[in-house]
This record gives sequence, structure tokens and C-alpha cells, in this order.
Amino acid sequence: MSRWAENLMRSLDGRATMVETDLGPVQVAREGDGPRVLSIHGSPGGFDQGLVWAQRLRTGGCQLVAPSRPGYLRTPLDSGRSPSEQADLYASMLDALHIDKVTILGISSGGPSAVHFAARHPNRTKALLLDAAVLLPISPVSNAIERAIFESGAGVWLSCQIAKRWPRLTAAFVVDVLSAGLSKDRKRDAVDWITSSPARLDCVVELPASLAPRRFRKSGQRNDESNEINLEPLPFAEVTAPTLIVQGNNDAFPLIDHAISAASKIPDAELMFVEEGHHGLPWCRHIDAVSRRQLELSLA
Repeated sequence: MSRWAENLMRSLDGRATMVETDLGPVQVAREGDGPRVLSIHGSPGGFDQGLVWAQRLRTGGCQLVAPSRPGYLRTPLDSGRSPSEQADLYASMLDALHIDKVTILGISSGGPSAVHFAARHPNRTKALLLDAAVLLPISPVSNAIERAIFESGAGVWLSCQIAKRWPRLTAAFVVDVLSAGLSKDRKRDAVDWITSSPARLDCVVELPASLAPRRFRKSGQRNDESNEINLEPLPFAEVTAPTLIVQGNNDAFPLIDHAISAASKIPDAELMFVEEGHHGLPWCRHIDAVSRRQLELSLA
């Protein structure tokens, strides 16, 4: 298992670069061509999760700029512990990369720092996109099985092996873990939609690997949990960029109130709900209207 983790880290290192900024080092990967989208991953995660989540924007004509947030993979936790510090780190990273303006996509636990970026750096923000984002205080939600899988090296290794050998089983597990209130028939329909496209299935199969190696993501996850339990009010009223907030109706996490609250406080924010949508929004079968609107804002 240790050799597997070493090989995985070598592979990840080959896909990203370390950027020295005025606020500390940050790991970042870039994919595609076109207007830049700063893809801010959730928890646990890393630049790899930011890339796989935002593939619909890359295929639509955008370049993805995906950092590993502090505490994840090669980005040290000291580069920015709080959401506001992380937002400033992104701006410093963009300076080092000679990138002026971006659309910023905040995914799940990446939501707080994305909101801070839009509020603190309005001249660098073309649009703010929030996908199933944490926007209010929240405690970790998991059961014993999920903790065994997501919070142990052995569990993450096993989930990656299952993903390679039985991809449909992984798709079914993802839908089951990330959704609430869906009937067995609707879950089966969701899995069938994922597996009907090799590209979608490949993306879902990549998700377990975005949790590994566990020891290179643990400190970031613990920092996120601490920040989210004690999350201070986000500067919604200071956001001036066009904003689109997206939330699934059947998200396993209690985030619908987060989306509604943020939409009421961000000037002229758009709020879209995804029918039968679970926490993995890109892999929900009713996501097309959202994808079109996100591309409109990113390519404008």
C-alpha cells in the first residue's frame, strides 16, 4: 500500500507545478485553453478534484486553473489556514502566473474561500460560481462506514481498487453516499445515466483517487472542518461579480439553506436547483441547464 501511495504521489506531482507566491507556496495544475476558471476543490480533495469536477467547463472552451488548497497534497497548511487567507493566496498565485481575471468556482468546502476571493478581489473576478457550497456554519456529517472509507489509508486504497475493477459499483456507491431522499428507482436511473457515458463514468471512477493518499490530504480536511464549524459570516454583500449558486434538491448534506441564504444576500445572485441532484453535481442527470449557464458566465 505504501508503494501504491508513493506511485500515486509521483503521478500527481507530474500533473501539477509548485508556484512560489508572496504568501507561500501553492500547488496548481492547468488544463485546456480559453477564459480562465479558477476551480477551488472541496474536502477532502486537491487540484485533481478541482480538475475532474470542472471538466464540463474545460470541454466547453475554458482553461481550468486548479490549486490544491492549503493542507492538501503539496500546498502547506501555513500558506493559508482561513478562508480569507486562502482567497488572498489565490490572488497571489494569479500574480505569479500572470493571470489577470478569472471566473472562480467554489466547490463544496471550497465555497467560503471562493466567496472571500470575489469580495476581496472584485477586479479579478469575472463571475462567481458556487456548486453545492458550504456557506454557513456546519458540522461534519458522516456515518461509521463513510469514516472507515474516507478517513483511513486502507479504506481509501480499497475504494480506489474497487473503482478500477468495478466502475459501475463505484458509480452506485457515489450516488448512494452523496444523495438523500432518492428512491431506489431514482438512484438506479442516476447510476444508469452516469454509466451510459464513458466520459462521465471515467470522471466518477477518478473520484476515490482524489481522496488519496490520505496522509497528504488529512491536515487540509481537519482545517476545513474547524473552519466550517466556526464559520464566520461570509462577505456576501461585498460580492459585485455575476453570481450563480447551484444546489441539488437531494444533496446528502444539509446545504439548501446555505444556497438560499447566500442568494438572498449577494446582489442579483442567480439560484438554480438541480432536480434529483445529489452532492456530486457534475454527475447529476439534470445538470445540463446549469452547465449552459455556467459556460455563458465564464465565456462572456
